[in-house]
Amino acid sequence: MRFPASALLTATLTAVGFALTGPASAQAAPAGGFQLPADYFGRFGSTQLVANTTDGFGVRYLPLPLKADLRLTLVKAPTYTDYGLSAQLGSLYAAAGVFYNVPRAELTNAPASGLQWSGVVQGGASHSHFSVGYATQVDGGKVRFLNNVGVAQQGGVTAPYTQSEVSAAYGRTFDKVNTAVYSTARMYAFPVQGKAQGSLDVTLALNAPLAQGLALNASHFERFTVGEVAISDFGLARAHSTSGDLTYRLPNAPGFGLGAVRARASRDWTGRYSTVDGDVMFRVDGLPVLIGPSVGYVAFDAGAGTSYIRYGLVTLPR
Repeated sequence: MRFPASALLTATLTAVGFALTGPASAQAAPAGGFQLPADYFGRFGSTQLVANTTDGFGVRYLPLPLKADLRLTLVKAPTYTDYGLSAQLGSLYAAAGVFYNVPRAELTNAPASGLQWSGVVQGGASHSHFSVGYATQVDGGKVRFLNNVGVAQQGGVTAPYTQSEVSAAYGRTFDKVNTAVYSTARMYAFPVQGKAQGSLDVTLALNAPLAQGLALNASHFERFTVGEVAISDFGLARAHSTSGDLTYRLPNAPGFGLGAVRARASRDWTGRYSTVDGDVMFRVDGLPVLIGPSVGYVAFDAGAGTSYIRYGLVTLPR
């Protein structure tokens, strides 16, 4: 069985093309000339600037100045190249390009509740799949149930599968300290191959304003798994990690100047390494983000890898 890659690619490019053009009236410039969408600068919150000695240089999810939320990705790293376009049109996500050296075309409709469907075609040794399902929410959206059925292909394996997930979120504030717990339990089952894998993700998060402009963020992630999959891309492994950052934002002011300083630290207990980074970010008129240099150190446990210093350029939403 082979998936019709050309059909999905055509549909994906059509969706991305609609994001580029949109209805004629939506993209018509006002009489005074070109005008940015009202929410344009707010879209930069999910933009990822890549500029360091280990991950290469470029940008991910750079919003284009269009009414539709169309993003450009262009990254050159030592071991891979990313280039492509993606668009979020309500609950519909479309992407086409080469990501981590793998050609990819995707159309996914994933509203918080209601009908779900997804089509992904990838090149190389990566998987392709088509799926359809339904999601429901209860308790005011705090709990979500998802069930999908689909068929996937990777290598010489074609596997019908089912996907079942239950996710929940709970938050509570203690004085000024915000805490949250997020969890997802999932099951992939492959009836033809007689295989199944279950997994549980749990994330604990904390945000604490310590003083005017000074905030602490911390999180801890745990993943537990059991069983095996027929499609290797669907397989998950045991993971646990801890991260935190301390950020001080200076009062906003016009003109160029120091905007924020930040210290970051993380520990990957599975990979047996720790990281520490220091960031200094500046205000620049006309930029929707703070931007500045970063220096850090990646320290591996004995026998786990080679430690190294890294340099980069970082951003923070204003």
